[in-house]
Amino acid sequence: MKFTVLGAGGFIGSRLQRYLYNQGHEVYAPKRGADEIFRQNLGNVIYAIGLTADFREKPYETAEAHVCYLNQVLQRTNFSSLLYLSSTRVYQGAASGTEKSALAVFPDTDGLYNLTKLTGEALCLQTERGRVARLSNIVGEGASESFVSQLLSEAATGKIHLRSALTSSKDYLLIDDAIKALATLASHNETGIFNVGSGKNTTTKKILDAMSSRLQFTVTVDETCTDSTFPIIDTSRIRNILHWQPQPILSWIKNLNDFER
Repeated sequence: MKFTVLGAGGFIGSRLQRYLYNQGHEVYAPKRGADEIFRQNLGNVIYAIGLTADFREKPYETAEAHVCYLNQVLQRTNFSSLLYLSSTRVYQGAASGTEKSALAVFPDTDGLYNLTKLTGEALCLQTERGRVARLSNIVGEGASESFVSQLLSEAATGKIHLRSALTSSKDYLLIDDAIKALATLASHNETGIFNVGSGKNTTTKKILDAMSSRLQFTVTVDETCTDSTFPIIDTSRIRNILHWQPQPILSWIKNLNDFER
């Protein structure tokens, strides 16, 4: 089976490329902006192009990556299917975390990420060959921009300073579990939106407790911090496709050998 990974130079894209290749598939990983993608059959496309931590500083690049380049791919390339990587961040402020939930967005700097991702989703779903993966907060080796990795790095110095409340909670998913799910979705017959997460929220306090079983550190909390809690992500749809048993994030943290990951 042929797969084309757009964004193979990134954290998730590079791992998808390697995983699919090791599974025996033909994998095409063109450089960003390569014109040759418009002259061949791309097979099953995985659109992993996007900005994460630096989207606030690069608003125009964010719109280009999440929407504009995707628009060209959808209109001008020949493909069998396309999987667009979105984010469970779009559930911020929503009443629930199901794929059919009404979503709350506001056109400010922080809202730019969600607005562009949702626009990308809408474009992708205009074709019957398109599907969307709303990906949870990814942790694991190499996820240097993630909140958990930042906590681990600070813990290694002996001091952690929080800018959100200890009660804040989100859905976290290990990178290996995410890659297996995305590879399956990329060639599956079903279309639409799929939540790819653990289905469980973990508080910052529980993460710190797991870290403290291996390392000593102090914690200070910003006086102006607020609680940042997302709705529980409904993973029933992905569970109907996969034998879905993601590894618990707290177990992974407790078994880490290197707290600077």
